[in-house]
Amino acid sequence: MYKVLNIGGKDYKLEYSIEASLYADCVANLTGVMTDISSARSENDIKKVLSGISNIPQTALTMFYAGLMEAHGTHPDGDGKVPDIHTAKRLIRQYIKEHTEDETGNFYGIMEICINQMGEDGFFKLVGLEAMMNSGTKKQQVEKLQKSEEPLEK
Repeated sequence: MYKVLNIGGKDYKLEYSIEASLYADCVANLTGVMTDISSARSENDIKKVLSGISNIPQTALTMFYAGLMEAHGTHPDGDGKVPDIHTAKRLIRQYIKEHTEDETGNFYGIMEICINQMGEDGFFKLVGLEAMMNSGTKKQQVEKLQKSEEPLEK
């Protein structure tokens, strides 16, 4: 599965599979932003929210590049059209210019496109994030259950 983006009159495939999963910066940046925003919400910490937001442009670029690697990277199965993150940066700049009138013409919009495609491609499961999130949720549920079963002090 992949999403086709037309940039500068050329089609580019955005896909999150093996190549993207092996790009450590993508996984690290994505989880960093998600963690900052999630913990900020639970703590009502404005500084953490701003920190998460300030990382969106770089995270969007990293995720965008990772998604282009499968079809357009320099590995044996790629066509070599996007050999590095600098080329992806030129493409993202062009995409934003071409989409100034819609909701995808900014870094957050691009990040949403990438995250949606990651979900469709099973990226979160592939890199183990889904299992980690489920494990953490189960642990929290068990802890809440154990606390609710504790006898009340009189």
